[in-house]
Parts: sequence; C-alpha cells; structure tokens
Amino acid sequence: MRDIKDLPAWERLFKKIVWKQLGEIKDKNILDFGSGEGITSDHFAKFNRVVAVEPWEDMLKDAWTDHDYRQVVGDIKALSEFEDNSFDMIICHNVLEYIDDKANVVRELARVLKPGGSISLAKHNRNGRVMQMAVLLDDFDKANALLDGEDSTASKFGAIRYYDDSDVTKWCPELYIEKTYGIRTFWDLQQNQEKHSYEEWQEKMMQLEMRVSKIQEFINIAFFHHLIIRKSEC
Repeated sequence: MRDIKDLPAWERLFKKIVWKQLGEIKDKNILDFGSGEGITSDHFAKFNRVVAVEPWEDMLKDAWTDHDYRQVVGDIKALSEFEDNSFDMIICHNVLEYIDDKANVVRELARVLKPGGSISLAKHNRNGRVMQMAVLLDDFDKANALLDGEDSTASKFGAIRYYDDSDVTKWCPELYIEKTYGIRTFWDLQQNQEKHSYEEWQEKMMQLEMRVSKIQEFINIAFFHHLIIRKSEC
C-alpha cells in the first residue's frame, strides 16, 4: 500500500491541500487528464470510476495502483474514444502550462464533461513565481523577466507557459469558474527546508494554507491556483 508520506514534502502538501479543497467525492465517473504517476487517480479510485490519461509512458513505471482505475497512455487524441458528456468530473493538474494548444484541450475536456459537471484545474500562478524568485531564490533577473511576461522552466517538464485564470472561459464559453483557491502561499517563502518534512510542521502549514486559500489577497500571490470550473447546464 502506497503512502502519501513517501512523497517529497512539497508534493505531499500540494496533494493534501487539493484533495481537501475538493472534499469527499463518491460514485462519480472521473477523468484524470495528465495523470502522471497516478497518485490522484489512485486516491479517487477508492470510491469512484476513474480513467487516467498520461502521454509519458515513463511516468507509469512507478504508478500508484492500490485501487482499480483504467490507465490510458496518450494525449488529447485519446479523448476521441469518449462520447460527449461522459464524465462527472475532470482532473487537470499542472498540465496546460506545458501544452501549446491550450484552447483545443480545454474545449475537448468540456466536450466529454457532463452538463453541470466540474473540472478541477490546478495551474501555476505567475505572481507566486515572482515572489519565489525574489524572496526565496534571490534571483532578481528572473523575477523581472517574469514580470515582463516571460516564461519560466520546470526541471522535469521544461517551459512553463503561463496563462490567466480567465483564459479558460474565453477558450470555452460554456465553462465558468465557480471557485478559485490558492495553494502554497507561504511554503515557497520558508527557507528552512529541514522543517518541510516534519509532520507537525506540515500540519500547521496546511492549516494556515487552507485558512488563506479563499482570501483574495493571498490567492493573488499563491504559487498555484486551483480553479473549480463548472460546465453550464444548457
């Protein structure tokens, strides 16, 4: 049985916050698009029917499979096998930043989502990245470059191509943003990294993160945004 405590400290906190923000979900048809190692797919597969889609086959070598879910190796083209209005919920966490044709992906996700269904979309927030560069990494050149509209990079996936929260509804008008949460508002500003793995410290940090995750001033500077997006009923 895999344990979330086995994850790196930053990822453990991220997953716990996202799952808590989503709350208890049962007996739903869920699509996890860009599922990675299947950690979130496995989590929700305990009480739901989950299809996980991941283009990088290498990510699946150490996939989490404690609970049954269907794994598909592929990208947006793999969604063509699903009929319109197939899923109650779609998970898309830190995926669109690495895709060029974001609008087409969002429209295809909306196609397979049932009317009234929701998309859990986690994304990088440019303002939070500026804070990280200026305060934690002491890199003023990158902080200024980000303010000028340039992209940044992730060690594993390459260029992070930022987009605004509101772009999602521009790409697909039948979608609307129901809620916006912040994630990792303070984590990336804490320089004593030895503390990060301590369970007691993690719990206190999570409580504080959850407390400010709905306050707009803190959402504005959070490292990630978590959008709950709804598909119109008509």
